[in-house]
Amino acid sequence: MEMIPLDKIRISASNVRAEEYFGDEEDKSFVENVGAYGVLLPIIVTPKGDMYNVYSGRRRFLAAKELGMTEIDCIVKEVHDEGALDISLIENIHRKNLDPVTLGRALKRRIDRTGITASAYAKKLGISKAKMSQHLTIIDLSPDMQNEVQAGTVTLKEGLKVVRLKLPQEKEISLAREARESGSDSFKKTLAQITGEQETRGAPPGLLIIRINWGKRSSEYTALKKFAKSEGIELSEYCQKILTEHIKSRKG
Repeated sequence: MEMIPLDKIRISASNVRAEEYFGDEEDKSFVENVGAYGVLLPIIVTPKGDMYNVYSGRRRFLAAKELGMTEIDCIVKEVHDEGALDISLIENIHRKNLDPVTLGRALKRRIDRTGITASAYAKKLGISKAKMSQHLTIIDLSPDMQNEVQAGTVTLKEGLKVVRLKLPQEKEISLAREARESGSDSFKKTLAQITGEQETRGAPPGLLIIRINWGKRSSEYTALKKFAKSEGIELSEYCQKILTEHIKSRKG
């Protein structure tokens, strides 16, 4: 551990929150807290030329800069870029206040950089394949809708539903604008309406067939609901998904 001048430190691109905005009310409160009590825990940095990269402790570092501090306690570790990103992801992945889009982008960056499969990386991080899939899928939204997920106006579950609707981009942008300008309740109402219209055009017949043949109380129906829940999607979406995959495999 050593004291390092702040002007010798920068935020590593391997930090999950590298691109996250700093300066909202929660951040301002955190700066005040640091001003009153100091930086209680050292940040973790790795040497990079004549500089040091922060890969854990970004908010503490930014708060110290905001307060005009000149140096900060650091734990110096030699870590390669992928290792630093792994540590940052593991540290943040179970924190509730890390928005799904920021996390999804970081996971995608790590996977693209090294070529590791999503399944293998999920295992390395100790999360389910379904959770990994959700985080990677959410960044398929338009930038406008991603902004609403980051702001919390649109939940992860709602965002995933929008992705799977495969709406034209202008329609998705309009839906994001409604969430931003009219609020969550208005957005949910319109989303339910759009979902209902799409289901009427053909998605749920597979669900109807299952109910007729097996019934809601059957073990098969219960199992399908469990599988759908594990992937974070509705039963009708799950049925459509597995039927589509089956058709593709037979065509192949």
